[in-house]
Amino acid sequence: MGIYLILGVVFIINLQKLVRALISKRKATFGLEKEVAQKSIRSAITFLSLVGLFAISNFILVSIASIQFPGIAQLSTPTVDMVATDAPLMEDVTTPDPADEEQSATQTAIALTGCIPEVLEWKNPTDGAEIEGSIELSGTVNVPNMGFYKYEYRYQTDTIWTPISAGNVPVVDGPFGGIWNTEEITPGIYYLRLVVSDNVNNLLEPCEIQVKVLAQ
Repeated sequence: MGIYLILGVVFIINLQKLVRALISKRKATFGLEKEVAQKSIRSAITFLSLVGLFAISNFILVSIASIQFPGIAQLSTPTVDMVATDAPLMEDVTTPDPADEEQSATQTAIALTGCIPEVLEWKNPTDGAEIEGSIELSGTVNVPNMGFYKYEYRYQTDTIWTPISAGNVPVVDGPFGGIWNTEEITPGIYYLRLVVSDNVNNLLEPCEIQVKVLAQ
């Protein structure tokens, strides 16, 4: 069952990418943006197809093995006689490695938000932050062969992103050079994202966070 759970998570992540790419293509104004969105759509569909084929082939192989070797499912599990033994049973408990847990959490965050520590991430504000007034936006945009980047926002129920500013020089744990004045917008839940293009106009997965703008 573990392999199907992993395949399911991968399928959902790529399905989300496909939906975002379709929305981007529909909202795109320029031909280049449409072409980039179309590339993302083809990539997501290809990956979804591969995941589906792998799941089907694995299911068929397991089914054939069960039919040809029926004894596999009938193996008995030995039991321990708790009365006959005098020696206490030692329970083999493996303590999880904190480093592995942290790495797993980081990989999950990257898959869901597109943000990569020390490569593409927000420093101010951070995901889930409550903000008000004028905010100096900062973080890291340090990807190979960078062409340009932009940062924008949208209200939680909107589908259109509003640009804040842009740049073409790498930033490492510093200000992006733009101020976001939240006094001019309606309080509530907003999404902020960093969008980066390399020097051949390939768009990377955006780094997206959620913040709450408080009433003034």
